[in-house]
Amino acid sequence: MATTPRTVLSAQRVSRLRPAFEALLDQRADAERLQHDPLRVPTRYADPADQEIAAVFAALLGYGRVSAFLPVIEAIMAQADAVGGPRAFIEGFDTDDAAGLLPMRYRWNNGIDFVLLAAGLRRVIAAHDRLGAVIEGAWRKSHRSIRPALSAMVATLRAAVLAAAPEHGVPAAEFSDLPRGTRTLLSSPDSGSACKRWNMLLRWMIRTESPDLGIWTLPASSLVLPLDTHTHKLAWLLGLTRRSDGSWKTAQEITRNLARLDPTDPIKYDFALAHLGISGGCRKERIPSICDACAMVSVCQVGAP
Repeated sequence: MATTPRTVLSAQRVSRLRPAFEALLDQRADAERLQHDPLRVPTRYADPADQEIAAVFAALLGYGRVSAFLPVIEAIMAQADAVGGPRAFIEGFDTDDAAGLLPMRYRWNNGIDFVLLAAGLRRVIAAHDRLGAVIEGAWRKSHRSIRPALSAMVATLRAAVLAAAPEHGVPAAEFSDLPRGTRTLLSSPDSGSACKRWNMLLRWMIRTESPDLGIWTLPASSLVLPLDTHTHKLAWLLGLTRRSDGSWKTAQEITRNLARLDPTDPIKYDFALAHLGISGGCRKERIPSICDACAMVSVCQVGAP
């Protein structure tokens, strides 16, 4: 089977892309983008302990249409706010709290998935105080490599969910015994998945620049692009990859090329790039009325006149 050639940006291409990406950052205010992004949920909390818990739910449910998933996230946070906020909700999570989550649904995730996630987080917080402490420790042990560190954090949360499952009527002896929806929430890069939602969470929690929260102490240079259909297609149009699969390898390749633009913060462009697709500002074909006003038009394979 033919192997897709690795995409490596030339110095000339880098010199053309960098100003276009910088212009994209300036083209639309973060506050405007934030209204249509799951990150808006954790940013409304002042306490980092609340931000962390809210961010986990917001990131893991942040798939599909924004108008569909935001009401579900908001409903979970409303229940949390009623008992003192996300951190207090998780610390005291019990069967009464579980009953409030069970009727909720979003696409292939059912209420039991949210219950098991909350119950697992309760165990992790009790043992480690912060989920961030788990990945920070794993980062040090993994010789400063984000993939094994993320895998270790997910493994810790998986084990906690598995241990909590019988308390909520799910007699699971192995991870494969958990409901399918729960397993999709707890995807791991060990499977080759791009882990878009986990990488989005890492971006929120590690980057210190707006609009991200910067409450976990890992370097921004370690991050991997949260790859979804929008960023993948746009990366292809901009010549950042020729890979067609939405895998961890593809996310890594795009990230390596973005690091040519800014090695200390390669995915600082992710928020603006993703919203170029989410907003309909890119239709992945040349539409003069849209493309000619885009900051990326001069470097896009289909947008340039």
